[in-house]
Amino acid sequence: VLVERCGERHAADRRMNDVVTATMQRVSAVATLPAIALRVMRIAEDPAATSDAMFQVLTSDPALSARVLKVVNSAYYGRPRQVASTLAAIQLLGVGAIRNIAVAASLTRMFKGGRAVPGFDASALWIHSVAVGAAARRLADVTRKVAPDEALLAGLLHDIGVLIGLQAWLPEFTAVISATNDDTTLSFSDAEAQIIGATHEAFGAALCAQWQFPAALMNVCGHHHHPMALPASEQLLPALVHVADVLAARSKVGYARTVAPTGIEPGVLELLGIIEADLEAIVLALPEDASQAMALFAGS
Repeated sequence: VLVERCGERHAADRRMNDVVTATMQRVSAVATLPAIALRVMRIAEDPAATSDAMFQVLTSDPALSARVLKVVNSAYYGRPRQVASTLAAIQLLGVGAIRNIAVAASLTRMFKGGRAVPGFDASALWIHSVAVGAAARRLADVTRKVAPDEALLAGLLHDIGVLIGLQAWLPEFTAVISATNDDTTLSFSDAEAQIIGATHEAFGAALCAQWQFPAALMNVCGHHHHPMALPASEQLLPALVHVADVLAARSKVGYARTVAPTGIEPGVLELLGIIEADLEAIVLALPEDASQAMALFAGS
């Protein structure tokens, strides 16, 4: 029986891999991250990169430079004085925050450009993603196990695979939305697996691989519902985003039907070194945190 179950599981994995491969061949606009965002990502991941290297990239894109100045002078970062130069902004924020701004600007356009589906609004999913990023950032501050800027970016990205399903499998995706709206006990991922043949986690991980994003972000997009299924050394950031995802759903900010109705996975809170009671303050602060974050990323 065990051998039979293993064989069935391997067959299911092969089918999902086939669907993911076919999907990545079908998508176009969603699967393309602007060159400026990719260049910023490369610099942020290079430990030898300097502020001057980031400055050279930003000066080639006046719109992104203006957004960086808007962010550094916003209430979100709470600077006591106005910053007028792009180089000073880079030095104050750090390359991690600049990376977040560049990727968030790109993601905002992607989510706003999502197709219309009855019962689903891609813009509302972006609001949820921003809330997850804000919650992840605050969780990172509390746990001190993950860099806050890394947590924020991971939260913003975690559901990017939903857009892949929307673009590549519109009739099937519409059926997923209908099924999950009709049955509140049905998880979004289960509906995707049944109707499309692969989940937004699988699509998100494949997209991160195509964009050559760091493995930690690929793990977040691919395992934010089941972080404990990863090897122990890779669980931390996906686990943190998993909790942030659930907290954003509790706060009812944006479209949160993608979050599993079962709540936080066993073992996650212990891994992060927090208890359920620690999460109440984050939930209370989240509407304001998400509102401030949306003010930064809106209109990108």
